[in-house]
Amino acid sequence: MERIVKSLSFRLALTYAGLFCASLVLLFAAYYWLAVARPLAAIRTQVDGELAALAQVHEAGGRDALAQRLEQRARRSRTAERAFHALIAPDGRVVTSNLTSWPSTSRDGFYAIEADVSLEGGEIDFSALSRERIFADGTRLIVGRNAERFEEREQAARAAFPVLIVLVLLLAVAGGYLMSRAIGLRIEAISVTARKVMTGRLGERVPVHGSGDDFDRLSETLNLMLERNEALFQSVRRVSDNLAHELRTPLSRVQAQLEQAVQVHAGERTRMQVLDAALREMARLQAIFDALLRIGRIEEHRHDIGFAGIDLAAIMRDAVELYEPAAAQRGIALSAEGPSRAVLEGDRDLLFQAIGNLLDNAVKYGRADGAIRVSLTDLGDRVRIAVGNDGPPLRQGEAERLSERFFRGSGAIGLPGHGLGLTLVAAIVGRHEGELDIVSSGDWTSVAITLPRPGPLSRIE
Repeated sequence: MERIVKSLSFRLALTYAGLFCASLVLLFAAYYWLAVARPLAAIRTQVDGELAALAQVHEAGGRDALAQRLEQRARRSRTAERAFHALIAPDGRVVTSNLTSWPSTSRDGFYAIEADVSLEGGEIDFSALSRERIFADGTRLIVGRNAERFEEREQAARAAFPVLIVLVLLLAVAGGYLMSRAIGLRIEAISVTARKVMTGRLGERVPVHGSGDDFDRLSETLNLMLERNEALFQSVRRVSDNLAHELRTPLSRVQAQLEQAVQVHAGERTRMQVLDAALREMARLQAIFDALLRIGRIEEHRHDIGFAGIDLAAIMRDAVELYEPAAAQRGIALSAEGPSRAVLEGDRDLLFQAIGNLLDNAVKYGRADGAIRVSLTDLGDRVRIAVGNDGPPLRQGEAERLSERFFRGSGAIGLPGHGLGLTLVAAIVGRHEGELDIVSSGDWTSVAITLPRPGPLSRIE
């Protein structure tokens, strides 16, 4: 019971029921004031004014003048606002009246008098909201106005109010229950999915009803998060498998080489060669770990980055100049094009390494006697640098995975490398809030880096 009382759906249902009841009660009160209380108050004010005016007539002209004014008042009144009166002499004689009855004794304040009128063979029901006054000479004056329709409304409202309260409570409880049930089911669906994911079923998703409401938007956001988490988990699993594979080979080699070195009959020269090979394998392992650590630091923003105004065109030219000898050694034509100056904000060393990694991959995996084209393009608020080369085409689905740790395309099998170069490029680009695009069409593969150009320093000349 305590869990139900503390639940959000129960509190929402209770709030809904309270607001629903309060709103209908206020609506009923507004109707009563506008349709009953206000018109009756207006009639009371009118009768008070008329009674004061008629008292002045009696004071000025006496009983006969007052009787004449009362008859004129009755003739001028419309049916809906029919005027009623009774003027009784001190001895009980009726001087003038259009009422069939009235209280035998004097009363204070307002009271209602049944004033039915026979008209053209029929009878019209009137209720005179009346008030009276006793003059100094003992004359009794009763003055009223028709309030039949307002009194009928008042009686109907008083009779309907208890029934309305019961109906309002029933509707409020039913509406609150339906609303809390709908909200509770949506929350429970999210909770059930979360519990399934916690048991290891990473492919589970929160149901989306398609209504476009707040819960649908929340479900879509949670599903995006779950998809991202599943992708990260799969990536970690692949990294673990690939890391085990990458480490197993050099460690096995080191073990075999060291075993060979400790053999008694091995000569000094052989031992030196074996130890040198073991050191190279250890250096390769060290390079793998260094690359992984640097990627992790950049992705987790633990790498100190010196953002400043840099010339990306100059960085591109320096990187191209660095790799020209390696490209020429394989007979590859390396060319670069773009504006002479492209200033934006970033870390020069990291961007130089990113462009260098792209060129290194293009030289290593490109076709001998082929071509590498580097281009720098102005896109207004962004700068795009692309490195393209002709070489083995990428298979379907490989382009999306090239930036994963240790993933290597089919064209790189048997060639030196760790599968971390593009991973580092992706981390550097992400740290600069840029985009990395890989496009392969036939024998031509292009890798492009798009960087934003915030700040007043960014310009292209």
